[in-house]
Amino acid sequence: MRLPHPLEKLPTIRAKLGSTIIFAVAVTLLLVYVILGFAFKVFEIRESLWQLALAGAIAAAIALAMARWLARGMTQPLRDMARAAHRMETGDYTQRVHTTSRDEVGQLAAAFNNMSTELGNLERLRRDLVANVSHELKTPISALRAHLENLLDGVERPDPETLQVMLNQSERLGRLIDQLLDLSRIESGELRLSRTAVPLHPLVREVLSEIEVARADRGVTVSDAVPDDLPPVLVDRERVHQVLYNLLDNAVRYTPPGGSVTVEARPTTGSCEIAVRDTGHGISAEHLPRLFERFYRADAARARGDGGTGIGLAIARSVVEAHGGHIRAESRPGRGSVFTFDLPVVETAETRRVP
Repeated sequence: MRLPHPLEKLPTIRAKLGSTIIFAVAVTLLLVYVILGFAFKVFEIRESLWQLALAGAIAAAIALAMARWLARGMTQPLRDMARAAHRMETGDYTQRVHTTSRDEVGQLAAAFNNMSTELGNLERLRRDLVANVSHELKTPISALRAHLENLLDGVERPDPETLQVMLNQSERLGRLIDQLLDLSRIESGELRLSRTAVPLHPLVREVLSEIEVARADRGVTVSDAVPDDLPPVLVDRERVHQVLYNLLDNAVRYTPPGGSVTVEARPTTGSCEIAVRDTGHGISAEHLPRLFERFYRADAARARGDGGTGIGLAIARSVVEAHGGHIRAESRPGRGSVFTFDLPVVETAETRRVP
C-alpha cells in the first residue's frame, strides 16, 4: 500500500513548489543557526531569537515570491494542456501546446501534441468511414429499390436480365458487408492466422484460374512468372489467397482490353517477394500514398461502375502486415502499376543463404 504524499492535498503545483522551497529554507536556516550557535558558539540562540525569526521570515518571503514567479513559467504548459484537453472534449482536435522547454514538462507537451494530431486523424478517418460506408451501402440498396418499385408498378418485367441486375447488386452488397467484417476482425486482432507451409506456385495458379473465369469478358491476358522451386511460404492460405485475388482483380479491372497482368515472385532473405504487374493506365503519384486506405479510389467513378467496394487494398495491406510483411505500390501514368508484397518463408539452410 502506497503511503500518501504530504503535498498531495495542495491544489496547485505552484503551492507545492512554494511549500517545498519554504521548507528547504527553514531547514537550512535552522541547521545553520544551530551549528553556528551550538557547535561554534558564534552567538547565543536565546539572545538572537528574534533576529533569527526575522531573518527566517524574510528569507521565506523572498523564496516564496521567487518560487511563484518561477513556477508560473514552469506550469504554463500544464495549464495550456488543461485548457486544450477541455476543448478536445467537445471534439476540437486542433488544439496545440506551444513550449520551448526541454524538460519533462516539454516532453509531456510534445506527447500531448502528438496525441492531439493522432486523435484528429482518427476522427477524420471515422467521419470518412461513416460517409463512405453510407454511400457504398446506399448505391446497391437504391438500385434494388428502384428495380423492385418498377416491378411492382409494371414498368419492368421480371425477366432474367432484370433479375440478374438485382442479383448483382445484392451480391455487391454482400461482398461489401463481408469485407467490412473481415477488415474489422483483422485490424482489431480478433482474426487468428492459421499458418501452414504453402507452395506458392500452385496457389498463384489457382487464383489466376478464378480470375480468368470471373473476368473473362475483359480481354486481358493473365499469366504467372513464379518459379516452381521457390521455398514454401509460412502463411494462412485462405488469407493470402484473398490478397492475391484482390490485387489481381484490381489489376484486371484497371487494364484495358489487350493488356496483360503478370504475377512474379523471387526469394529474399527469410521471405518471398511477390509482385502483381499490369500494363494498365497507371496511377498518378499523388494517389499512391493513400491507395491502401479504406474506400479510397484513384478513379472513383470507374471503380464504382465496375463493382469495386473500395476496401480490397485495405484488406490486402492488413493481411500482409498481420503476416509481418509489407505491401507497396509503384506506378507511373501510362506505364502500368506494380503491387509488391513480401511473405515469410519456411526457414531452411537454403533460405538463410539467399542474398
